[in-house]
Amino acid sequence: MILRKILLTAIAATIAAASQAAEPTLANRQAASNYFAYPYPEQQLPKLTPAPKGYEPFHMEHYGRHGSRWHIGEWVYQSPVKLLLPAERNGKLTPRGQELLEQMRRLEIASRGRSGELTPLGAEQHRGIARRMTANFPEIFADGARVDAKSTDVVRCILSMENELMELMAFNPRLDITSDASKSTVRYLNPDDAYADSIHNSIYPQAMAEINAANIPDYEAFALQLVNDPKFIADSINAKDLYNNLFLIVANAQSLTDRTAPFDLYTDRQIHDKWVRDNAEWFLRYGNTKWTGGTGPMRQRFLLRNWIESADTCIMRQQPSANLRFGHEVVLLPMAMLMNLDGTGRQIDDMTRVADQWKNYEIFPMASNIQMIFYRPQGQTYTPDDVLVKVLLNEKEVTLPAKAVSGPYYRWTDIRRTYLDLLGPDGGRFPSPKPLK
Repeated sequence: MILRKILLTAIAATIAAASQAAEPTLANRQAASNYFAYPYPEQQLPKLTPAPKGYEPFHMEHYGRHGSRWHIGEWVYQSPVKLLLPAERNGKLTPRGQELLEQMRRLEIASRGRSGELTPLGAEQHRGIARRMTANFPEIFADGARVDAKSTDVVRCILSMENELMELMAFNPRLDITSDASKSTVRYLNPDDAYADSIHNSIYPQAMAEINAANIPDYEAFALQLVNDPKFIADSINAKDLYNNLFLIVANAQSLTDRTAPFDLYTDRQIHDKWVRDNAEWFLRYGNTKWTGGTGPMRQRFLLRNWIESADTCIMRQQPSANLRFGHEVVLLPMAMLMNLDGTGRQIDDMTRVADQWKNYEIFPMASNIQMIFYRPQGQTYTPDDVLVKVLLNEKEVTLPAKAVSGPYYRWTDIRRTYLDLLGPDGGRFPSPKPLK
C-alpha cells in the first residue's frame, strides 16, 4: 500500500508537470469533437475559386448546425462539485483541488437555467456566417430574393436561424424572407432512426473493444492532482466520473463567454487519446463501415431527398433564392458523408485506424454548415444541364462524387443523378400518411 501511494504520488506529479503543455491550443480544442467551436474567422478563411467565365450564383441549398451552446443537462456542471464535496468536507483537497472546486461552483451557478441554450458566441458565429454568405454570393441575396428558412423546434436552433436571418436583412432589407420552426419538418431536419440505432448498439462492444481497451486512463492518478489521499480516493471518490465529467466542461469551455477551463489537469496525450476514442465512436454510429452495413450515412436519406426536390423547384426560376435549414450535428455529420463531401463517405472498418483517415472536428464543429451553391449562365436562357454547383463544407470548397467540370464546379444533373442512384427509387421518400378511420 505504501509503495502504491508513493507510485501514485509520483505519477500525479509527473502528470502535473507534463500538463503544463496542455494549453487550450487549436489541437486541444479540436479534440473536443462536437464541442469544437467554429474556427472562423479566428483561423484564416479558405479562399474560394471564381466561377467559370460567364456563370453567376443564383441559388443556395443549406443545412447548418446550431452555434455554440451550454451543455445539455445541468448535471454536467453539478457533477464535479458533487464529486469533490466529500474531499472538501474531510480536508482532503489539494490546493489545486480547492481552486478547481471554487471555479466549478461559480460555473454551476452561471449555468442554471441554461441547459442546451445558445451562447453569445453561438449567435455571433451565425451572424458571421451570414455576413460571409452575402459577401461571397451577393447575387443570391439581391433585391426580392426568396429566402426560406426552417429550423427544428429546439430553441438554440431557432435562435441560430434568426441570427443569420437578421444579418441577411441587415445586408438587404428587400429580401423576401420566411422562417418556420415546426415538428412537421423534423422528419427530415432531425429524424430518428431506431433501426440504425439498434444496429449500432448491437455491434458496439465488439467493434470498439480494441480501441476502448487501449484508451483507459489512470483515473486515480488524475484524481491525485485534486485529492491528496489515495485511500480516500479509492473509498470515497468516483475518479472515473471525475475524469470524464470534468473533461466535458473542459471541452465546451470554448463556447462560453468565460473560456477559463482546467486544461492543466490533462496532458496533451490524454486529450488526444480521448479524441481518438470519441472520433471512432462518432464514425461507428454515423460513418460508412461494415459494422453497420452502411446504415450510418443513410440516416439522412430524407434530408438529401428534400434537398434535391427543393433545388428542382428553384433552379429554373429567374428569381434568386436560398433554402436554409437549421438543426444538429447528428444530422449534418451523416449528411456530409452521404453526400461524400471530400471523400468522407469512404468505408473504414478498423476502428483503431479511423483517426488516421477521418477527423470529426473537420465536419461538425459548433455552427458547422453545408452550402451548395448553384450557378447559371449570365443573361441567357438555360436548362438544368447548364446549371453548375459547388459545395462548401464549413465554408471550404470540397470535392463531390462525380466528374468536375472545372475545379470545384460540377454539373448539377450529374450530381443529382449520383445522389438519386444512391437513394434508390424509394430511398428518402416519406411513407404515405395513413388515412383517418
